[in-house]
Amino acid sequence: MTALEDCPLVIFIAYTVPADAEARGYSQWLRDVDMPFFNAIPGTGHYANWRVGDVLKGQPRPWDYFDFQGLNSEADLDRVWFDPGLDDFRKNWLKLWGYGAGEAPPVLRHSYLMRRVGERRPHTDLTLTLSGGTGPLPGAAGHVRWEVESVLHKHFGGASDKPWKTPASEGNPLGLDWLCATYGNAAPPHETAEFACRARLIAAPDRAPVSPS
Repeated sequence: MTALEDCPLVIFIAYTVPADAEARGYSQWLRDVDMPFFNAIPGTGHYANWRVGDVLKGQPRPWDYFDFQGLNSEADLDRVWFDPGLDDFRKNWLKLWGYGAGEAPPVLRHSYLMRRVGERRPHTDLTLTLSGGTGPLPGAAGHVRWEVESVLHKHFGGASDKPWKTPASEGNPLGLDWLCATYGNAAPPHETAEFACRARLIAAPDRAPVSPS
C-alpha cells in the first residue's frame, strides 16, 4: 500500500451526509465497506476517510467529511475515475446515505484533482490540521502541500453539460486553490490559510481507526 504523501496526484472528495448518518453507523460503514472498496480499485495507491472537527480559521464549509484518494501514477486517473464498479457503488451510497430521489446538493457534485508539491512528509498520526487558501501555493515547512489542478464533475450527482474534468481556473466550486495538511493533534493552521480545520481519521488501510464521537 502506497503512502498518501507518495502519490503524485490526489482526488479530494469533500461531502456531507444527513444528520442521522452517524447514528445509523456511517463511520463503521466507511471502515467496513467504503475504504476497502476504494483501496481495491486498480490505480488507487491510498484511500482514507476523515471527519472534520473544530473549524480553526474562516467560515465553516458545506462539508464535514473528506476523503483522500491518492493515485499510483498520473496515468491511473482515467481508469480510477471510470472504474466499472463505481456506478453501482455510487448508486448504493446515494441510497444508503444520500438525499432521496432528488438532485444531489452542490457539495456532492464535484471532486478535485490535486497535485502534491514539494517534499513528502511521512506520518502515522490519526489527526491533522487541514488548511486551504487562494492564490499561489505558499511555502510551508512541515506541511504536506497540494495544488488544486482540476475539477472532476460527478455526473451521477446531478445534470451537467460539462466534461468530466475541467481546469480549476475555469471554475472551482471548492473555493480553494491549495490545501495543506499538518499532522498531529496540536498542529497549527498555515499562517496564510483562509480556512483551516482539525480532522480525525475514520478509516485508512494502514492505520487503526479513531472511534467516532
